[in-house]
Amino acid sequence: MVRAVVLCEAPDTSGSDPDGASCILEDLGCRVTRARFDLSDLDPLTLLQPAPTVVIVDAQDHLSLGIRARRLLTGFEPLLETPTILVTTVPRLAAIDFSLGFGDFVLYPIIPAELYARIRQLDWKAAAFGSDERIKVGDLVIDIAGHEVHLGGKRIEFTHQEFELLRFLAQNRGRVYSREQLLQKVWGFEYGGGTRTVDIHVRRVRAKLGTSSSASGMGGLIATVRNVGYKMR
Repeated sequence: MVRAVVLCEAPDTSGSDPDGASCILEDLGCRVTRARFDLSDLDPLTLLQPAPTVVIVDAQDHLSLGIRARRLLTGFEPLLETPTILVTTVPRLAAIDFSLGFGDFVLYPIIPAELYARIRQLDWKAAAFGSDERIKVGDLVIDIAGHEVHLGGKRIEFTHQEFELLRFLAQNRGRVYSREQLLQKVWGFEYGGGTRTVDIHVRRVRAKLGTSSSASGMGGLIATVRNVGYKMR
């Protein structure tokens, strides 16, 4: 089930607008939590289980309030990684600044099928899955069979060693490996360079993920665990 957090100017009355996000999502069978643009009435504890699927900033004609809400979301830990959709009107379209982090937008009055489709698209982009031939982590797709890596739909070139490191960490997400373990499991101890090789390749992989225009900080997927080694988040 889709769980949505809807930010609006007046949460107490937003449920009375049949064309607004709250009513439409509830009619679609979604679980809706309403809150103000300033997040003052949003309790972080209510967002733990299950985690929200999407945040809807129902700004409509009040685009400046919607932009302010999006900025506040960047510092609100429980919703930091949750995709965000802006609801606005045709006259406000030219003023939208997507560098603020909106994942998508819909026009008011909302078409229910369109809103639901956009939620599903954002949810797929943020999802993680794996198989014997392909691993997906957010916008990062590792094609094991084709030996290719795509980020945000754009192909990123990796050397064989870099690809093998990325593949191994992605197939074992959340688990920490020491440099010695990575050296053995990814390339084998006969690979020259010692444990320093691991550090060098981790830096190169992070750089390639992090400098892509579609990366959105994906280089940070590979975390350093101090005095232990590396893992993929």
